[in-house]
Amino acid sequence: MASSLVNNIGDALYNINQSLCNNPPRGLDDEFCYMGPDGTEQGAILCKDISYEQATAVGSWMLNPKQIVMEGIVGIFVCSLALTWLIPKLRSISPPTIKIQHPKGSPLLSLLCLGMVCFYKLSGYNSKIFYLVMPCNMQWVLSVLQCYLVPDSFTFLQFSILQIRLSYLMSVVIAIATPETDDCTALGEFEFYWFNHFVLLLLPLAYIMNGSVSCYPSKNAQCSCSTLAYNAYWWLFSCIMFYIFYFGPVTIMAIYSGLNLNFMLHPPHDHFLLEGDIFRLVATASLGFLYAISRLICLNAEKIIAIKGRNRNKSETKQQ
Repeated sequence: MASSLVNNIGDALYNINQSLCNNPPRGLDDEFCYMGPDGTEQGAILCKDISYEQATAVGSWMLNPKQIVMEGIVGIFVCSLALTWLIPKLRSISPPTIKIQHPKGSPLLSLLCLGMVCFYKLSGYNSKIFYLVMPCNMQWVLSVLQCYLVPDSFTFLQFSILQIRLSYLMSVVIAIATPETDDCTALGEFEFYWFNHFVLLLLPLAYIMNGSVSCYPSKNAQCSCSTLAYNAYWWLFSCIMFYIFYFGPVTIMAIYSGLNLNFMLHPPHDHFLLEGDIFRLVATASLGFLYAISRLICLNAEKIIAIKGRNRNKSETKQQ
């Protein structure tokens, strides 16, 4: 019965977009980027007939739909079970009444940058707006949510979003270290790419500086825990939310749009690590490792900020 259910869901998933090729297109002129509406060559589209930036972003059915269903349903079910235990734990170790103070200018800057991201996506090829779900773009979505939509009274939700943004800091570092700017063809889009990512790198640290968020456990929390455990809990929460979002809604959006959003349909070509049918799980595990490094970076940054603050206070005291 379970096997039949998975097959039926897999068939429904495949019917969302039968025009995806079985093998990942490389964007070459003489190969198909999309098959016909019924999955045959009747009505197929060659890569030379669409823009190069779109041709290099096309998704595929490299993974069997049933495998996508299994990774989605089983993984999200396990993640949901983990959240039922984890969220109460996070509430108990978090500051009870901390109010988020947005750094000066960050609400307007967040709205401006998200607006620019949407403008460039909408002015690009058809369906490019779906790339709004990429990790760095989602950082701006989360920032706008925090600044304008989530009430200040929802302190735990505000605090949780900030902790996620700290964990995802390495996603921004990766985007800076390995830039993908081939599709930045509009006026000013290339320059905005760099401005956008460097601001994303600094903005979460600004929340640490003003005391809105911390990588250290609060003395006022209901339950005490070590710094290691505190960061491990928030790291796990961030990884779980990543899995649920990208293996669930984003994968369906990738299939519907025909685009390889966040490489959820096939890995980058000739990647040294991501290959084979389990590439998504390997990629997620690798990101989990990088997110642990994010927590470590933020932890040390907060420590340096605290030391400098104490030294400044001592210096002011001596002068008085």
